Amino acid sequence: MLRVLEPGDYFGATAQLYGGDGIQIAETHFATDLIIPQHEHINPFFCFVLEGCGTRTWATRRGNEGPMQLTLFPAGVPHANCWYGADGRALHVEFSSLWLQRLGGRTRILDNPDDFAGGAPVSFMQRLVRECREQDSATPLAIEGLILELLAACERSVGSPATLVGSRRWLARVEALLLERFNEALTLDEIAADSHVSADHLAREFRKHFGVTVGEYVRQLRIDSTCAQLASGRKSLAAIAEEAGFADQSHFTRVFRRKMGLTPGAYRAQLKEDRSCSRD
Repeated sequence: MLRVLEPGDYFGATAQLYGGDGIQIAETHFATDLIIPQHEHINPFFCFVLEGCGTRTWATRRGNEGPMQLTLFPAGVPHANCWYGADGRALHVEFSSLWLQRLGGRTRILDNPDDFAGGAPVSFMQRLVRECREQDSATPLAIEGLILELLAACERSVGSPATLVGSRRWLARVEALLLERFNEALTLDEIAADSHVSADHLAREFRKHFGVTVGEYVRQLRIDSTCAQLASGRKSLAAIAEEAGFADQSHFTRVFRRKMGLTPGAYRAQLKEDRSCSRD
């Protein structure tokens, strides 16, 4: 039976940092090599990784398991998590139904799961962390303001072909191109030419809309692809690196370690160990 978690429950040792006006902010420490089974939460929340390597899995997302930096978990959406190695810590920002009602339907961004690898959303979350750790009489006002700016930044960084109008439709074309050809050595000029815009305009608008640069977006697509390949356990690391578009296995290892916190080989070994433990 699917477990439904009450407010403030995140499968770890949690300490509340702030609570007020329907917003709960807490820091959670996770056990070493923790596998969290499929579950869902009553309230929507953000998870911001402070230390360690955490991943999330939900069936409707491309790439299945993916790394977290700043991840949005809506209420009532089944998902699973893993924390690899030791010292997994995250900041959770949770929203009660009363807070959502007070904003009168202006929080639709909280209805769908999403990941944010950089840009304005991560910047606002970092400021929120600092505010929680250095509280004073102005903290409630500062926190609410930062959260509203965080939600607005997330809304602006999420791209959807259905919502792009006029000249912004070319961004949907760019995204489709990157999803199809992320493993190729495309240049910014080539990507821009395909959508009939200049390279500098592409770079500026892409970061504004998605919250990351084109290069960061492509790198994340490659990492998502390699995670799926490593999970299958059949191909060599060199073959996986080549298929994903990395220059060589060494380049693949450096990028993967920086993003995931461990090498591809260690990631694959951890997955095999997890499956073995599950069978036992």
